[in-house]
Amino acid sequence: MIEAMRLSQDSNACRKYIKLTFLCLLLLLAGTLVGIVVPAGPGWDFANFYDTGRRVAVWQISDLYHPDSLIAGEQPQGRLGFYGAPISALLYAPLSLFSPAWAMVVFKIQNTLAYFAALVLLYLHNRRFADPSPVAQWRFAALFAGLSLLYQPFWTIYRVGGQTTPTVFLLFTLAFLAYMRKRHWLSSALLVVAILIKPAFVFAVLLLSFISGWDYLRNTVVLLTAVGSVSILILGWDIHVEFLRLMLQSGKGGYPWFYNSSLYVVVENLKLLAKPAADPKTVDSIALGVKLAALAFFGYLLWRSRASKWADEARRHFYFMMASVFCLLISQTVWEHYLAILFLLLIYVVAASRHFSFGARALIGAIFALSIGQNLILVNFLRYNFNFDSRPELVLIGLFKSAPLLLTLIFLWSRRSELFESYSAFAYAKEQ
Repeated sequence: MIEAMRLSQDSNACRKYIKLTFLCLLLLLAGTLVGIVVPAGPGWDFANFYDTGRRVAVWQISDLYHPDSLIAGEQPQGRLGFYGAPISALLYAPLSLFSPAWAMVVFKIQNTLAYFAALVLLYLHNRRFADPSPVAQWRFAALFAGLSLLYQPFWTIYRVGGQTTPTVFLLFTLAFLAYMRKRHWLSSALLVVAILIKPAFVFAVLLLSFISGWDYLRNTVVLLTAVGSVSILILGWDIHVEFLRLMLQSGKGGYPWFYNSSLYVVVENLKLLAKPAADPKTVDSIALGVKLAALAFFGYLLWRSRASKWADEARRHFYFMMASVFCLLISQTVWEHYLAILFLLLIYVVAASRHFSFGARALIGAIFALSIGQNLILVNFLRYNFNFDSRPELVLIGLFKSAPLLLTLIFLWSRRSELFESYSAFAYAKEQ
């Protein structure tokens, strides 16, 4: 009798979670369809990639990093600069076959497919860390679908006309899965393509290469050398010098809260928006101190992990997670959509939640909740309807915008023992 009641309760719970899962998926699909159809962002990020494709199509390679230059005598779609590696510009040439309106639709569709592919792969990978009971599996499915719907960095790209971050997110996901299976050449190749598209993620590749051993480092160096040589042969030396100069210049400057979600946005606010402005040397020293502290902290985490007797799969998982998060925590500028990469760690903790305390789960929940600060509609509403110019206001709005990364750092520090214990209990089962 008791067993029959338990089975009935489990069946009812499964039906509830199944309905919730499909409701979230329907809302996710509806939201992406609206994002594709609504012509938002033709002069924003989309214009950057569309104009780059047009310049490649007419072989104006020398103008790749000159957003104001005419394209075959015509005005560019926008004025945003291109920051990808020179050879990555070839990827955008097909966009030039379409009018701006249709190219933006095509670009957003590609973005959506990349996101959906990455999310499906992450769901299939992470469900093995949840309790194997049917109720727990459907609960995780509902949570995964709901959190994918709520996580605002995924939605930013529709407001700016499309972005390359969904492609980078898919490449990181594929590289992660290859890395877990010791397919190091494939993993390295996928990450090299990712940083050619988004050089800002180079810190993730550098850290992963150095902590993964000589073979992985060699693979990455060989691939980068090969791609760089081919790129120079095809596009010439001068454009690569210009690219390197651009990278050096972009690494020196930062952006305030309405463009930036990094750990350093508070000091950027004080330097760029405060009235009177804070002393640049003082705030730069604070930012440097935070970066050094983050470096020291990750060094400590990696050193501590060496003493842990983990399965090989657990260690590879930990290394990839730390490399991905390290890149975001160390970067001076983090656009809202870059936080898509943080989902790799967050969804692992959600899946393995039985190994974490209520406090740890609450921190992860707060990260998802405060991702609302990455919604560009909300950001623009706050920016244009309120004057954040006093130092206390700039500190508060900066903390709000950087909350996902700040809380991630707090989670890694305060719950590091629980994270390590989850890897001690790491059960890397085969695909279910």
